[in-house]
Amino acid sequence: MGVGGPNLDGPWVRRTRRPARTLIGNGRSRRAVRQLIVECNELRTELNQTRTELVQYETERDETRHKIEELESKVKRLQSDLVRSYDDTQRAKRSSAQREASVAEQARLAVATRIMTVADDFSNALETAEEQNMDPKWFDGFKAMAEKIEKGLTDAGFRRFESIGQDMDPARHEALATMPTSDDQVGKVVQVIEAGYENTETARVVRVAKVLVGRRLDESEAS
Repeated sequence: MGVGGPNLDGPWVRRTRRPARTLIGNGRSRRAVRQLIVECNELRTELNQTRTELVQYETERDETRHKIEELESKVKRLQSDLVRSYDDTQRAKRSSAQREASVAEQARLAVATRIMTVADDFSNALETAEEQNMDPKWFDGFKAMAEKIEKGLTDAGFRRFESIGQDMDPARHEALATMPTSDDQVGKVVQVIEAGYENTETARVVRVAKVLVGRRLDESEAS
């Protein structure tokens, strides 16, 4: 016996005709069975809609995850670029500071070298004045000026180093010539033509001393 009322021939209805007849046979009214079938079809429609929404959600979730991965990758690249830019900036600052310090040191050394030349002139003048028995007033004046020049060089970070009696050292001395001397002075500095200077902080030679080095007497010189 068929179910009266609306045409309920959907897929769920076709699959549930037997259960529907069973329900009717159990004493349920056709209207109640029909209502159950309608409700079941509505639930199936909602289920299909939920499945569709779930598929859309999963699609959106995958797209969102992909966007998050892209953003994370972009953030990592930006962080790497930022670190690299910071390192480049720091290197540039250090390089610039080193260049500035080098230029300043070269300028300071250039000025000091000129003053060293003036100090040499005063030193030579004092030796000459002493040999010629210059008036003590003039001699003391020259000596005071020479001492001020040496003090100025010392304050600037440069000092004259001792060479007489020292072993000939190419890093500190430039041998202009040799001169015969006693055996204990062979290979040693016996006369300074131009004084050498070094940095007071690092002891690095900034101007080698020009010197005469002792050598053994040969037979002709001994006779």
